Amino acid sequence: MLENFRYQIPIEVRFADLDALGHLNNAKYLTYAEQIRILYIRDVCERKGGAWEALGMILARTEIDYLLPVAFDDKVLVYCRVSRIGGKSFDMDYLLTRQRGDSDKEIAARIKTVMVAYDYSKDATISVPDDWRERMIAYEPAL
Repeated sequence: MLENFRYQIPIEVRFADLDALGHLNNAKYLTYAEQIRILYIRDVCERKGGAWEALGMILARTEIDYLLPVAFDDKVLVYCRVSRIGGKSFDMDYLLTRQRGDSDKEIAARIKTVMVAYDYSKDATISVPDDWRERMIAYEPAL
C-alpha cells in the first residue's frame, strides 16, 4: 500500500498533541494531514511563497479511519498523494504510520480530503489550474 505514496514527511509527536489518555488527539490527525498537504502543494505544484490566498484551494471534505493509537514516543511518518483530479476539485489520500521501537511501520490512520480550486478575489470555485494538473499527473504514477 505504501508503494503508491511517493510524498512523505516525518512528524514528531509533541506532548501537547496528546489527549488525557496519552494518545494522539483525534483532531491532530487533521493537523498532520494539513501539514503534509501544504508541503505537497508547495513542492509538487511549485507554489512557493506569497499570500496564503494565492494557493487557491479550500478544504471541502475530510474522512478519517482511525486504526491504531499513536503515543508520544512513536515515530510517525505521514504519506500523501493525489488520487483523483476532477474539473474543479481533487482528492488527496493520506496514510499516517507509527513505528514503535524496532517494530515495522503500521498504518495508524487513513485520511481522505477533497480539495476545491478557489479564486478568493472572486469568492468562487475555479477549474483546477492546468499547471497544477500537469505537475500532479507527472508526479503521481497512478493517476
